[in-house]
Amino acid sequence: MSDSEQVSVSPKKSAGAACRCLGRLVSRTGRYASSCLTIFGKELRSYLMTPFGWVILACVMGLQGFSLNAALKIVKDAPQRDGLMFIMMSLPVFWFYFLFIFPLITMRTFAEEERMGTLETLLTAPVTTGQVVLGKFASALVFYMVLWVPLMLYPWMSGLANALTEFQYGYLPSATLEYRMADWMGTYLILFLLGAWFISLGILCSSLTRSQIIAGIVTIGVLISYFFLGLVPMLWGEFPAASIFHYMSCKEQLDAFTNGLVDTRPVVLYLTLTVLTLALTVRIVDYRRWRR
Repeated sequence: MSDSEQVSVSPKKSAGAACRCLGRLVSRTGRYASSCLTIFGKELRSYLMTPFGWVILACVMGLQGFSLNAALKIVKDAPQRDGLMFIMMSLPVFWFYFLFIFPLITMRTFAEEERMGTLETLLTAPVTTGQVVLGKFASALVFYMVLWVPLMLYPWMSGLANALTEFQYGYLPSATLEYRMADWMGTYLILFLLGAWFISLGILCSSLTRSQIIAGIVTIGVLISYFFLGLVPMLWGEFPAASIFHYMSCKEQLDAFTNGLVDTRPVVLYLTLTVLTLALTVRIVDYRRWRR
């Protein structure tokens, strides 16, 4: 065979090998995603098709309504420079129920299955530990974001009420509230980022014990500790290392995002922490899996 014939055949073989490698990669990715989706669906049904999930949703909606009512009273009493969303999220009642959401969502993920003896069955199934952790994490995160869907309805309901008033009486109310969508979108972004990392922390704590109570207590203890780390400059004043605590302050980050000021540093911080925490959870579950 001449050199010209070899040159003409070689690219075809390379292209065929590349296509076969790509096909195997797509097939493996599809099987991996399919197993994750199966676990995801099972866990999500445990939230949405049981009284446990609906009780959490009802309590969060009630507390969101209380926050909105308190914020509207503040706006009514005196003009405010900040938006309504900032006022709602800066109230103490918000942090009271926000931090307690995560132990309730995550304390059952591994601890309950360990207590009931179903974790061993799950881990001996033809799935990897990473698929189990990702499926449980994704279902908890989706349920967590569902809790904040009613919050998105407030601007729409306000606009609908103003439109009905104008249609019925021919004029707009004199004291209409301006809802800036940048504030709402920024709020949802920071709630998603905080929720992703806090949920991964809760799953990590649940993987360490077989008791839901212990998992919940450890989770809320870690979250409260992290929250108060951001308040160190407020309590001790500014000092050389205060910038680190400002960078870690979830309260300052929430205040900025609720005013429509999106910073990429918290995005990188919480996505990185989420990945690292989930990776640590996989290692811990793997240790417990092979210790049996």
